[in-house]
Amino acid sequence: MHTNQYAIIFYIFFWVVRINGCVRRGRQPLLRGPGWFFNVAVQPDFYTGAGRTILHRYWMRMFIPFAVDVPLAIAIFLSGHLLLLNWLILGACALIHINHSFSVDLAERQARPLAVPEAEQPVASIVLSLKPRRLRDYTNRKVEWALALSSLVALACLVRYYFAAPEHHNLRLVFGVPAFFLYLQAGMLFVKRVVVAWRTPVPQVQAEEHMEAREETRKYYLRTCDWCRAAAAAGILFWPIAISTPPTGFNRVFGIWFAAWMMIAVVATIWVEIRRKQLVKLALRARPVKLPDFLHQSEIARWPVCYQPSAPMLLLKGARGYSLNLANTLTHLGAAYLAGLIALFALLPKGP
Repeated sequence: MHTNQYAIIFYIFFWVVRINGCVRRGRQPLLRGPGWFFNVAVQPDFYTGAGRTILHRYWMRMFIPFAVDVPLAIAIFLSGHLLLLNWLILGACALIHINHSFSVDLAERQARPLAVPEAEQPVASIVLSLKPRRLRDYTNRKVEWALALSSLVALACLVRYYFAAPEHHNLRLVFGVPAFFLYLQAGMLFVKRVVVAWRTPVPQVQAEEHMEAREETRKYYLRTCDWCRAAAAAGILFWPIAISTPPTGFNRVFGIWFAAWMMIAVVATIWVEIRRKQLVKLALRARPVKLPDFLHQSEIARWPVCYQPSAPMLLLKGARGYSLNLANTLTHLGAAYLAGLIALFALLPKGP
């Protein structure tokens, strides 16, 4: 089987998962019952009046990613460069999550004028955990050692292959793919730092339920980052095998590798769905409330970006949605990482 055919199989699997995600997102507004629209307590006639239009518009916005990537997929199929489907999947995943976050925030803002007035009053008292959170507190040393040692073994094999083989090898071809996977691991570590550093106050009423739901959600995202890092480490470990395999045996080796990863992908997808349902149950135990705007975010935030050194947060919630605070240190690190990623793409080999 050719590598292009593997790309098509993986693209079909992506669509199966994607359709399931669309069904799940379509049900989210009513998860708390007919008296709620996401986390907004609405009036009894909400879904028979103006709220029905808001709900339908939310459903329509879920199709924005389809309108973007379907034409791109058609162009890729017509061009014959089917391996580009892998990059399309990565881009579509990012677009789906960004679009969903924006869409939910927009839908809730549209629903608030129709909300129950009492529910829109800020709570009188809040609490903020003073317990320091550090990245190493959420780090498994055995996992870190396994990831580091596997990458070192793979790099040692590549160095030996580069210098021991009699024929001349392209330096970028031998080490380009591992460099890309290592950079992805660094990116996942940055995401973990952002997740650990993220702090928000909770209402004094049901504080324990709110904090438990957020802590379990935090652990879920951190574990997902570790899964992605493990996948990148496995890619580094496989590369010396792939690059040193004779052309006659490459298809068989790659077929075994692809079958193994498809099984892992199926298991991971099932685990994610089970974990999502558990997190939803935890979130439903905590009643959503409106928190006081102590920093006047709605006034100082300008969508989509702003510069507010006085506000320590990465994202500020303004009148038109979330705004990226360019004065935050994590924003600078993220911009530097993206610049490095662009430079890395420019240096990667264009082919064997």
